[in-house]
Amino acid sequence: MESLEELCSFLKAEPVDWIFSVANPFILPPDVFRRARRGAFNYHDGPLPRYAGTHATSWALLAQETEYAITWHRIDDGVNTGDIVVQRQVLIAPGDTAQTLNLKCYEAAIEGFRELLTGLESGKLTAHPQALGDRSYFPKRRRPDAAGCLRWDRSAQDLSTTTRALDFGPYHPNPLCLPKALLGDEVVAIRRLEVRPQRSGVPAGCLLEVHSSHWRVATGTEDVDVGFGGPDGQALDARALARHSNLDKGDRLPILSEEQARSITATHELLAPSENFWRQRLEQLRTLQLPFPSSPVAEAPPRWR
Repeated sequence: MESLEELCSFLKAEPVDWIFSVANPFILPPDVFRRARRGAFNYHDGPLPRYAGTHATSWALLAQETEYAITWHRIDDGVNTGDIVVQRQVLIAPGDTAQTLNLKCYEAAIEGFRELLTGLESGKLTAHPQALGDRSYFPKRRRPDAAGCLRWDRSAQDLSTTTRALDFGPYHPNPLCLPKALLGDEVVAIRRLEVRPQRSGVPAGCLLEVHSSHWRVATGTEDVDVGFGGPDGQALDARALARHSNLDKGDRLPILSEEQARSITATHELLAPSENFWRQRLEQLRTLQLPFPSSPVAEAPPRWR
């Protein structure tokens, strides 16, 4: 279904016994979910009530959680506020990304769905209300600190956490933002970040080494190796990127101040509700074919945005 109207029309066609909502981007109105004679249930990819809202797995990674859970709950008039019927624990490994944690959650959700169906069929399903005083809610418009721009004066673990929390893999559109490095007035997407076992002791943001596959950068703690990606998702030549940005070993990358980071975060969240509209518009663009041949034009330099 491409719209809430289509979904509601479909569900209103005739009463049903149950409604099960999985990865549903819409909030069902009460007159729809109440048509389910035996109940309406939603799968949520987080432990309610602590991680209500959207992109819960990424927010849990950013909070450096080690224990997590998925939830099946009754649908009511609120958003992720209904009584809990099934929860399944999910452990977060040190190297988990948004992609791998989402996969773990789907596996737990399948097991939880079996438990839910068994309880419904036997009539022994138990539900308990959420402790809403402990609730944390992450709205769809919320975005990570500084729009994902890495702040080199933070710890290497924090930088790794940000990179992994925003890694949704090659097959899923990134719904939050890409992890990025600020290079002058441009940014470049970070494709991978590995924490080194040693600490160089030089000021954070210093470029320690430049290789074709990565840069080595000093942080607030251990050094990190950083690889970059282009708009097509493919790895960039890190040496070519350094030349393009007029950077060399010993140079220092920009470090955002707290005020700059807050300003970027606020602006990003202000623009976030319009992202889908402009993404759809850009996807509809077609290359203009001129009717007459033109003289050769010098090839433009590569862009790294």
